[in-house]
Amino acid sequence: MKNVLLGILLCFFASNLMAQQALLKAHAHNDYEHTKPFYEAFNLGFGSIEADVYSIKGELLVAHDVKDVKADRTLKTLYIDPIVKVLTENKQGNFHQFLIDFKTSADSTLPVLIKALEPHKDLFIKRGLRIVISGNRPAIKNYVLYPTWISFDGRSTETYPAGLGNRVVLESESLYKFGAWSGQGPISPELKEKLKAYVDRVHAQGRKLRLWATPDSLLGYQTLYDLGVDYIGTDHLSELADFLRLAVK
Repeated sequence: MKNVLLGILLCFFASNLMAQQALLKAHAHNDYEHTKPFYEAFNLGFGSIEADVYSIKGELLVAHDVKDVKADRTLKTLYIDPIVKVLTENKQGNFHQFLIDFKTSADSTLPVLIKALEPHKDLFIKRGLRIVISGNRPAIKNYVLYPTWISFDGRSTETYPAGLGNRVVLESESLYKFGAWSGQGPISPELKEKLKAYVDRVHAQGRKLRLWATPDSLLGYQTLYDLGVDYIGTDHLSELADFLRLAVK
């Protein structure tokens, strides 16, 4: 009887562990638009969280469009402070990637970001938190000029000189680059084949992949999961979390 109970418990813990590992794929797109930026996705077990950033008068402000910028919605208060808190308390969970999408130029934004993150770099390194710069990135040849604890988001059309490829740990691309799919029905075999070839190519180059402009639906999640896409983006946090927990069972 004890062996049976032990087996049941082991199966339960193994299933729970697999479900948590699946949530490493969960990417909170436009995370700042939720009621509780950072914490809502973090508490659901998301592995990756994204914030759009404008650099305005030396301050990093979080918003999707410039018309929505507000002085009290800073990267520091919404993200840096909470991230430092959970990492310091060793309550990191699945969270391992912070994607920062620059809406203003890299020249005006990256120095301000580095200054804001520099005091915490040792903590980020210790906890294995990946800081990835997306959007308006610097010229590829200049990646080497920036701290090694910062990495950059790649694109399908880019190539990286020897020695710079390791600064690009993630590659992001729009689904529309390969074809159109509304997610209302199964993906076409032709588009699926194109996407699978792209996934395999990115993985062969040692990078993780995120597709954007994908259907934010159960069928969309399932298709990306089956294709082996590393990060599945969503604006519907609970729906994706529930899907991923069940996907491995």
